[in-house]
Amino acid sequence: AAAPSSKDAAPLLALPPIPREDDSARLSALAPAEAKLLPLSLHVRVADDVCEPMIRRGAELPAKATKLFTTTQDSQAAAHIEIYVGERSFCRGNLFLGMMELSPLPTPSYRSFVQLEVSVEVDESGAVVCRTAEVEGRALGEPYCTAEVAGDLLGAGGSAPEACREGREVAVFSHALAKHLPVLLAVRSVRLFNGRDIVIRQHQRRQEEKVGTGGVLWESAIVLADYVGRNQTKFAWQGKRVLELGAGTGLVTIALALEGADVVLTDGNPKVVEGAGRNVEGAGRLSGSVRLETFDWNSPEDLARMQALGPWDAIVGSDLVYPGNAGRKCVASNETTHPADETLLRLFGQLAGSATQVLLALKDRTGEVGRFVELASNPTRGWQLEHALSEDIMPEFRSIPAVAVLRLVRIT
Repeated sequence: AAAPSSKDAAPLLALPPIPREDDSARLSALAPAEAKLLPLSLHVRVADDVCEPMIRRGAELPAKATKLFTTTQDSQAAAHIEIYVGERSFCRGNLFLGMMELSPLPTPSYRSFVQLEVSVEVDESGAVVCRTAEVEGRALGEPYCTAEVAGDLLGAGGSAPEACREGREVAVFSHALAKHLPVLLAVRSVRLFNGRDIVIRQHQRRQEEKVGTGGVLWESAIVLADYVGRNQTKFAWQGKRVLELGAGTGLVTIALALEGADVVLTDGNPKVVEGAGRNVEGAGRLSGSVRLETFDWNSPEDLARMQALGPWDAIVGSDLVYPGNAGRKCVASNETTHPADETLLRLFGQLAGSATQVLLALKDRTGEVGRFVELASNPTRGWQLEHALSEDIMPEFRSIPAVAVLRLVRIT
């Protein structure tokens, strides 16, 4: 009889391997010369028993790593941070080293928005110290929870606390994977590329204040704020004069000023400018400067004022083109002139000099980014348009085609 094909074969259930003796043996049999390299990787356990690497095997000691994690349930009151040693993808196959309980976490809260910082340090002797803290409370200067555990690589292999995990598991934090709309939150915390945690307060009475979408921190602003810091060497922001259009909550301006730029923050709605100003003030000491201005794109007087404040080394903005009539909820004059595509390119032409760079982060929702790119790429418009390289933008957004970072320079 013919051998059964792969289609006929009974499916096999692949279980994570149990800890093998060679891991423990590798730890205990280290020669002194090897002790300067980490013999096995260190991980944090996340949901579904997955091991999230913190420090990889072979790292030179001493070594340290920090990563952000988040909650997996709404109004989660506590988080268990479990540390494992080994090379397998699932924690069940690795050696348990220790656990931290972080509580009480701020409630009420939405899953995937609470940020938990975890740091792991290993010295040359193999001693491990792990610390964790709730980020937002710390950044606000309010009471926040912390936890710490110390151990030794040679002591790995104890019993994991499986019975008390329910309702306490964590996941890797990502702005790109947030499970709820950001408009639901009064406060958001963003870690910039330079490691600074910035707290952004969002408008909670948007209808009454008529700020529309301008009082909310959107993904494009987070991407652009990261981009200006991640590419500081390329743009050399120190002392540069920068105009931000449609600044919203002010995060991008804060990121630029931290890098030493002198920024004029603008928005067409005075209430939005006021809220952004509070966020700038709350960001603490900045290397550059920030000036707040109301700039209605449809006002000749406002345009003349912005031209007089120039020339500009850079003009930046996030989510400056958007679906349908969203702009009408932000600025009253948009009832007659929609500020997208044509209006935006006209503004650039009136504000940018021959050496001005335009940097934009845009999210495509209904094809509006594609239309803008098509318009801006037309040679008759006088602009050269480039898409940012994938490796130059925030890692968690590199695989999301809807978010684009664009650079425009005048064709000379």
